[in-house]
Formats: sequence, structure tokens, C-alpha cells
Amino acid sequence: MEITPDWRSVIEEIAAEPGVAMMVGAIDVGKTRFTLELCQVAAEAGVHVAIVDADVGQSEIGSPGTIGMAMVDVEVSALSDLKPRRLHFVGATSPAEHIAECCAGTRKMVDEAIALGAKLVVVDTTGLTGGWVGRRLKTCKIDLVRPNYLVGIQRKREVEHILRPFSKMANMRIRRVETSQHAMRKSRELRASRRKINYHKHFADSQGHLIRLDDISLWNTWLGAGRPMKWQYRKFIQDSLKCPVLHVEVTGQGIYIISERSCSMSNRKELEEQFKTANITAITGDAFQNVLVGLADENGRTLNVGLLQTIDFKHRFLFVLSPIKTISPVKIVQFGSIRVTKEGDELGTIRPGDM
Repeated sequence: MEITPDWRSVIEEIAAEPGVAMMVGAIDVGKTRFTLELCQVAAEAGVHVAIVDADVGQSEIGSPGTIGMAMVDVEVSALSDLKPRRLHFVGATSPAEHIAECCAGTRKMVDEAIALGAKLVVVDTTGLTGGWVGRRLKTCKIDLVRPNYLVGIQRKREVEHILRPFSKMANMRIRRVETSQHAMRKSRELRASRRKINYHKHFADSQGHLIRLDDISLWNTWLGAGRPMKWQYRKFIQDSLKCPVLHVEVTGQGIYIISERSCSMSNRKELEEQFKTANITAITGDAFQNVLVGLADENGRTLNVGLLQTIDFKHRFLFVLSPIKTISPVKIVQFGSIRVTKEGDELGTIRPGDM
């Protein structure tokens, strides 16, 4: 890959004194290209290099909705050529409502890269930089990672509001470069198409796995967060709703009901008085179809990504599609906020707290 002339001095500086380098820039300014050029120069100089792909919407190291980390052992022309060594499941393709997960996951992947011996860790980030949300996201991520180099790639001065607050930080060098002439704007449709291809590629060799509910913990869902309700109370709820009920839990937030079909809540007042709570969440069993999930081990380390197909509440197991070879190490199933088919068609998002 030819090195962009305007970037060469910054790239050579980082390669000569490696550490952690984070890219910051709006969409389609050349962050990924800068990452690849920097890795090429550093690898040629004999530096042990890792890349953290923190762009959850257009992730190329790992499936969409994840932060992937890969070691650069050979010359690469695209991030998708690299096999992820570690993954962190975010479960969303937009970081706006998942700032904590994106920031924590980026820091974890940087730590994993350093633990594997990387001397240069290059962090490629999302293009969300504008507005208060963009600033919060990048400020939190930079503060947690504390990169040795903060590289702002901009057409004019659109990321100065992110760079300037870190200008007095010790041991952090801020470098500014102009947008690459090779950078091309990608339409919303093209971005969606690329995600579909990546989803399809990830799930192409998937197989079905049965996971016993009693063998795992569940994250990012009310399911499993409380204690199952006794059968007589469950029957009272079923009679009140005039609807078959699959599962009921008492959580710290109130009553969590999963029914066979959509139920009328005309008798909600009766339930509130009986259980002395106004916090009643009711969803159907169908809500658990085609949910993107992370499969993690006992230490919370993401092993792979799957698609939840259904939950059998009577026999207490989940049916998940995933390319993971064996389900035995899975101790945590992390619910995402995306619904998608194994063919890669996005079906919509799930609002935090709705499940």
C-alpha cells in the first residue's frame, strides 16, 4: 500500500516510538486507511502491531456489533483480511445509546493486545464525533484508553472540540492530519449493504445450539434478573390478562411477564393493586426471536456472536445459531439491541430496558 505523502511524517513518528495510537475523525475521512498505512510502516520496521477495530457499525474485524482486536502478522490491504484474536460484544451498530459498552470494550481490547505482546496498538474508531453525544463518546473513550498518540483526521476543524480538551494531558501527543484524497463518502445504503454482507458471512457456517437456562447468566435483559413467581400468582396474572403466560419474574423493578401472545392490559390496575407495584413489563415470547447475542465465558470474555432464535420456557433452554464449535465454555449470554436474520437482513432495534 502506498503511503499518503501528507501523513508520512506522523506515521513515521509513531512507528519510531510506538505505543497506543487512536484515530479520531468524522465518517469517511480515511481513519481506516491511516490505520492500515501506519501498521504497514510499523510492521516493516519490525514492530509487533495490533489493531483494535472499535467501529461497531462498520466493523471489519469480527461481526457488526462487536469491537475486534487482531494481531498484524502479515501485510494487509483491508481490516477484513485479519482474523480476530479477541472480541468484545456491544450488540449495537450505533454507539449513541451504548457509550459505556463501547468505551469499556475498547479499553479491554487495547489491554488484551498489550498482554499479547503488541508494542503498537492502533485504535480505529467510529465516525460519530458531532454534537454532545459524539463528544461524550470520544472523550470517555480517550480518557479510558489514554493513548500515547491522539490522531485527528479532519477536512477542516470538525474534531477540534474533541482534540483541544486533551491538549494539556501528560504523555499524550496530539497530531492533526488532513483527510486522505482516497477517502470516499459512503451512502447509508452502502453501509447497510456492507453490514448485511458481514452478518451473512459471519453466520454462513452457523449451527444450532441448545443452551440450558440454568447453566448460564443473562445480561442486558430482565429475564433471569429476578426470582420466578409462584404458580398460584402466575395463574392469577394469567386469569387477569386472559392470556397464556409463559414466564413471570419478580425483579427489583417490579413484575416481568412473558406471555404467549399480546395481551390486553385492561386489568392492569388489578395487577398493580395485587402486587403493590406500578412497574409491570409485559412482552411476548416472540420478542426473543432473531436477537443478536454475545456468547461469553465465565470471565465475561466474548467467545463468539450468535442469533437467539427462541426460548423454550417450559424446558428452560435457549436455541441459538452461531459458528461457535462447542457451547460448553459459554456461561454468559449477552443480549444485544439488534434484530437480524442469519441472511443479514436487519429487522430493527430494541430499546434499552424493553426486554
